[in-house]
Amino acid sequence: MPPGRPFLLGVVLGAVLHWLWPWPVGPYDYVLPAGVLLTGLFILFVVTGLRAFKRHGTSPDEKKETSAIVDTGPYRFSRNPAYIAAAILQAALGFFFNNVWILLMIVPVIIVLHYVVVLKEEAYLEARFGSAYLDYKSRVRRWI
Repeated sequence: MPPGRPFLLGVVLGAVLHWLWPWPVGPYDYVLPAGVLLTGLFILFVVTGLRAFKRHGTSPDEKKETSAIVDTGPYRFSRNPAYIAAAILQAALGFFFNNVWILLMIVPVIIVLHYVVVLKEEAYLEARFGSAYLDYKSRVRRWI
């Protein structure tokens, strides 16, 4: 499963639930700035993450073979900052659309992502890089 798909499904399901049972976050004057702030945080994660991949000479494309362990930029703090960024974007959309359901869908999305994508990625990286990846795992948390 492509890593972005669970987030897209979470947003769509949240939108459908909101259509059936509207549940706003709050007054839009307060909700909109939160969406803007989270969007800025998302952009920061994406830009710094892509720079880290470029510095290590490997591609962030999950379809391409990984040629290096990226351990700089946001990857110093989390082994999955791209997925954290996607969750932040989903939260931003929840605020922009003033939709609690989209926010709540982040939890099942992360659970599905963990079991369907992350565990397989980690097994691949352990097989590919061996002790170097195990060392990275011992130094850096999976999430936050």
